[in-house]
Amino acid sequence: MKKKTKQPLKIGLTGGIGSGKTTISSIFESLNIPVFNSDQISKYILQDNKGVIETIVQKFGKTIIKNNQINTAKLAKIVFSDKIKLITLNNIIHPHVLNKFNDWIRNKDSKYIIKESAILFESKTYQQLDKIILVQSPLHIRIERTCKRDNRTKEDVKNIIKNQIKDAEAIKYADYIIKNNNKLLLPKIIQLHEVLSNL
Repeated sequence: MKKKTKQPLKIGLTGGIGSGKTTISSIFESLNIPVFNSDQISKYILQDNKGVIETIVQKFGKTIIKNNQINTAKLAKIVFSDKIKLITLNNIIHPHVLNKFNDWIRNKDSKYIIKESAILFESKTYQQLDKIILVQSPLHIRIERTCKRDNRTKEDVKNIIKNQIKDAEAIKYADYIIKNNNKLLLPKIIQLHEVLSNL
């Protein structure tokens, strides 16, 4: 009888917009740790899953379609100015992301994996994970990073931040905290990698 391989530890990586989650994920990847990027998968589903697109059009109207695709900039403006609409959108997309994650992790033989997600707490996904890493960064740095990276206005970024879980609340769920304040990240990640590898 074939011995069932033990599933890797599931480590959540989260933090507000512009906190540096993706940079930290890339460091874990350089250490040969598999990373599942929930936000990238969400974008893929948003543009590629016909059922999801139809549901979103039903909920938010045909004006969010541009060149037969979801106009993500317009959709973002709608949902980040209305918390109920943001919850509605997350409820449409999240089950599909979860299915993709469950398929993805099935054949991973690493000691642990990273699940990167901006809405780990809001989606209740953290409840299915073994440990949580919270990335924190000063607010002014987060705003500056996001404006530069996404070509957004400060007002847009502040609206997004307003609709995300506050650090003070997120800390309650976190097992590890990474302070990303423009100082060297690599030693912090390597140290945490050693800890996680020995759990």
